[in-house]
Amino acid sequence: MIITAIIVAEALIFMPSSSIKESNPSQTVLPASDANLSIEGFHAVNLNQEGRKETIDAEEAELYREKGFALLKKVEARIFGQGDDVIHIKGQEGKYYLDKKDIEFFGDIIATSENQGYQLKTNTLKYLDMEKLLSTDDPVWIAGPNPHNPSLEVTGVGLRANTKTEQFSILKEVRSRKHDVGAPSIDIDSDTVDVYSKKNEALFKDNVVVIQKEMNLFTDNFLINYNSRNKAIDKAKAYNQVKIVQGTRIATCQKAFLLNREQKMVLTGNPKVIQGNDTVTGKIVIFFMGENKILFDEAVGEIKGIGEENMKDFK
Repeated sequence: MIITAIIVAEALIFMPSSSIKESNPSQTVLPASDANLSIEGFHAVNLNQEGRKETIDAEEAELYREKGFALLKKVEARIFGQGDDVIHIKGQEGKYYLDKKDIEFFGDIIATSENQGYQLKTNTLKYLDMEKLLSTDDPVWIAGPNPHNPSLEVTGVGLRANTKTEQFSILKEVRSRKHDVGAPSIDIDSDTVDVYSKKNEALFKDNVVVIQKEMNLFTDNFLINYNSRNKAIDKAKAYNQVKIVQGTRIATCQKAFLLNREQKMVLTGNPKVIQGNDTVTGKIVIFFMGENKILFDEAVGEIKGIGEENMKDFK
């Protein structure tokens, strides 16, 4: 009893009492040479800015009072995202900063969104508590909403994510594949991607390549809108410089609007289509991808029927 009381007292001294409501080590082990205390069975509870409990658990911990951190083994953390979303993070090792409540995770990291189902895997991950930021410079893999049978898989290098605004960016070498019911799978590669979960949008930027069946699209920017119900891509816009290759047909324009479920692509901004020795230009061109045909300016009625309502958010 005396030993246990001393352990709990020591742990609470190391951690600010205003933010750490519990610390329940089960027993001590011999500390490392410069550690103040070694613990088997580490548990701490922090109150976040909204007054909700966020927890940190580890099989072992070494506390360094003067340096202001604890080294953890087999660490698990539970933090809150926007609303009621809970993010669970596991890692082989961790470094917990006692005053700031920041955490660094190392080795075989898996972060899972409890409400949304998406899962992140990487080798290092840092969480800044005050800023609500998750970051890594290592390769990342993201899949969901069922990571075992995902409709979306994304890989890349480097991540910056704000758990409060639900916005995240993958910094380079982005490779993604999206499977939607009622539309062919779509592959999107780019240098970077910014995802805005609240808006149900993702912006792929720089050296973008989009592949869907026989269609290959090359552009500077590719903005997708997905619905909140099943995260399927409803529509997308390629803009700045756009080139589309479909078999022997090559088209260029300044903007291209993809209506994914209808499998139609509307080209605007000096569209030009080349096939063999033939070249056609117009104000508007519509690709009917499923039927492998195109319509030009005379199809204004078609454009009003399929495009204006669906594309109003992109104008």
